[in-house]
Amino acid sequence: MKQNNVAKSIDYNKVYNEVQNLKEYFIHKWWHTSSDFPKLHNKTNYSYKKRKEKEINIFINDFINLIKQYPEDEDSRKIWKNNANNLIDNFIINSDLICMEDKNLLLDTDLLQISEDFVTKAKSFDSSIDIEDIGQAMRNVWIINIIQLLLNKKIALTPSAFGYSMLYPYTDNYLDNKSISKEEKLRISDRFKKRLEGFNIEPESEYERMIFELVSIIEGEYHRKNYPMVFESLLSMHNAQMKSLRQQGEKTGPYEQDILGISIEKGGISVLADAYLVNGKLTYKEASFFFGYGVLLQICDDLQDAENDYKSGHMTIVSQLLKKWPLDKITNKLINFTFDIIDNELCLNCANKYQIKELIRKNCLQLILFAVAKNKRFYSKRYFKAINDYFPFTQRYMLSIYKKLTEKLNQLEDSYNGTKTEKIIMNALLKNHS
Repeated sequence: MKQNNVAKSIDYNKVYNEVQNLKEYFIHKWWHTSSDFPKLHNKTNYSYKKRKEKEINIFINDFINLIKQYPEDEDSRKIWKNNANNLIDNFIINSDLICMEDKNLLLDTDLLQISEDFVTKAKSFDSSIDIEDIGQAMRNVWIINIIQLLLNKKIALTPSAFGYSMLYPYTDNYLDNKSISKEEKLRISDRFKKRLEGFNIEPESEYERMIFELVSIIEGEYHRKNYPMVFESLLSMHNAQMKSLRQQGEKTGPYEQDILGISIEKGGISVLADAYLVNGKLTYKEASFFFGYGVLLQICDDLQDAENDYKSGHMTIVSQLLKKWPLDKITNKLINFTFDIIDNELCLNCANKYQIKELIRKNCLQLILFAVAKNKRFYSKRYFKAINDYFPFTQRYMLSIYKKLTEKLNQLEDSYNGTKTEKIIMNALLKNHS
């Protein structure tokens, strides 16, 4: 096996030690976070929820009809674009989920164009990739874009953002594949670790060829000698995945394995690695914030996937509680933990800092509330009644809205008047789009 000389000269301990320190810090913070009912705002009643549901249904129908009416000539398209802007703006003005400041941040930057470019690039890299895998990878691209904003960087789909985000569906799908033995997964993961360390390894399969190539894409942007912490963070992420792999398929109790530590390490390093890929280097305070952001996103995901994790024998701090204790207290703790990390950040100095943080705060709370709606039967009746007062819609609507929207989008034709439907949607959403 030929060995890259760079791999010999780099010490991969700095980020590992940083991660272990941050892991202990956030374990301590988690245990000392209150599990009392959080201080939430904007209570809603049943009639309000139903009114908002009606508004969303009308908006979705109007938006779908607008797409179908995309005109052929340029002058008519300008009028159409103005109508689209008015439709979206009027909806946002009456919405509690998004405000005009959020819309300007999300739609008037390059975020949506980057999303479109990512889909094109992902399909070019792997023509067989399915839409769910693209969606999983794109969620990480969006996190990277938010980090770019927070670190005063230009919003862009960098080579490393593409490479690292694409690794998510490939590695996760491989590790979750029940037809592959744990021994084989560990063997392939060990080979992948060596590739991350900089060793030149010939791939043994198409799977290895793709993940090795994605590492090469990252190497094309960041030279190992100049940016060792980028690759240290990737190795730390790999190490956290291996710890998570070793507790797959085993239903364990709260005191048998350090499930909290595994979750905090894996979640924290996932976003910390994103931040290193954005900036190359980080201060310890910056690393601490992004690590904490990753932790809260991980536990949000664990809450969302609690039942599926339990059925598959994948132990998380949430799935361990199912059918034993209600999820009331851990949900309170997660909300309080989220607010604490976001509200008490002091290390970032970007433009629109407070607006971006408020957007993150609202998004995380909505993720949690939708997860509560999904897992209603795992909460006490008293708790669900209390938190239901802060749901944006009724529980039934929260469970069906994404399915309804997907069905309506799937009913659209591939193009209208010679323009691809995806392009029409982008034209409607973006301020300036040709």
